[in-house]
Amino acid sequence: MYCLENMQRISYPSDLVMDLTKLYRFKGKDFYYEDIFKSDMQTIIKDTIERDTFFAARVLKLDITENRQRLIIQKNSTPKTNDEHILSNLKEVFKILQTKGNDLELTSNEFLALSKRIFGGVKDVGYGTRIVEVQVNLLREKKKESMRNKFDELLRLYKNLLNSNQVEATQLATNLFVDISNIRIFNTENEFMNLLIYYCLLFRERFNVFKYISFFELYLEHEEEFKNALVSASFNWETGFSQTAILNRLTIKLLLKGYNEIESKKSEYSFDKGIRKIDSVESSILKMGEIFTKDEIRAKNPYLSDSTINRALENLKKENKIRPNGTGRSATWIRINNQETFDPKNRQVSLFEFISEDNRK
Repeated sequence: MYCLENMQRISYPSDLVMDLTKLYRFKGKDFYYEDIFKSDMQTIIKDTIERDTFFAARVLKLDITENRQRLIIQKNSTPKTNDEHILSNLKEVFKILQTKGNDLELTSNEFLALSKRIFGGVKDVGYGTRIVEVQVNLLREKKKESMRNKFDELLRLYKNLLNSNQVEATQLATNLFVDISNIRIFNTENEFMNLLIYYCLLFRERFNVFKYISFFELYLEHEEEFKNALVSASFNWETGFSQTAILNRLTIKLLLKGYNEIESKKSEYSFDKGIRKIDSVESSILKMGEIFTKDEIRAKNPYLSDSTINRALENLKKENKIRPNGTGRSATWIRINNQETFDPKNRQVSLFEFISEDNRK
């Protein structure tokens, strides 16, 4: 018996209800967040796509140097190897999901298309097969059956439960994730594809936190905890007594963490709106260490364009507050500490000097 077929045994303790209340309160603020960030929404989503691509590549363990990753993800450089092709494809898939993720069709065709879009031409990632027994006249025979059939069955059950409005959405998504993780739907790359499906299920239910925060970054920050929760949820799975509560609580915890990050960014963003963007980035540069890189500036100002950052650097360079160190992508910048010109009138006088000067008078 699969998790989705045994939902009636799930209970909601008071602490879980409190967390869900917080989560849905945040979820209800989606339009508010979009209004706050509307002038930079495209930049925010672009940054999230790039971060999802980078961290999804780590989940897949793609063998690509950091420099090549940056060129492909940020500059759309032409891929040269199979892993680089997958990286480039990942970025395109995350673009699609950011645009159409809320309206994703829950069909095996849709998820197969995503797998082909990511691995097409490099790996044949598709639905696996299993051996089943069927009745043929008086005999039972064994035959191969595509796991796609079982996935379609689970998706139909998922949609029916979702439409019934009797089961909470994160709990449904968690249970389906545990089911597909245990039956191993795909012939290869199961771990990644299951995570991608989980991400899609949550995004489709309008948890738009993933417009601002990278799902795969959150996952990797809690990877060990997540994997342990999945192992725990898989105990007694075949007998229908799988305990998915730990994994569901973790999912809610990560969603809340993401929304809290948005709240923090919202506060900083609202403050920054009161000053010019270029003033904001200049201020952050002058607060950095003596040696810093352009990437460090980007990290502190994720919603600002490269042209704004470049103008700020040029302004500070002209004012002799910073100077470049080296050229090219490995270049750094050095903050110049200008010492005040010595002025005898402004120097501090010790008590002993004061007494000596008085005696000379």
